Amino acid sequence: MSAAPDPNAEWWTTTDVARYLGISVSAVTNYRKRKQMPQPDKTIGRTRMWRPIRIITWHAGRPRPGVGGRPTTTDT
Repeated sequence: MSAAPDPNAEWWTTTDVARYLGISVSAVTNYRKRKQMPQPDKTIGRTRMWRPIRIITWHAGRPRPGVGGRPTTTDT
């Protein structure tokens, strides 16, 4: 996997967001389409872009499994 994107960059693309989150570009696209993440701050043509601090802040506040958010996997 590539190096993490620069948190001091002016903009992050979908690829940068995917690298930061450690997921695929298609997963980021699906999050965006389902409104499970912040909508882009800017769109040029078909390129969506976010301010890095917006993604970093959003990700830091996301619920984690077993921490009042998504349920943990349990064997029943």
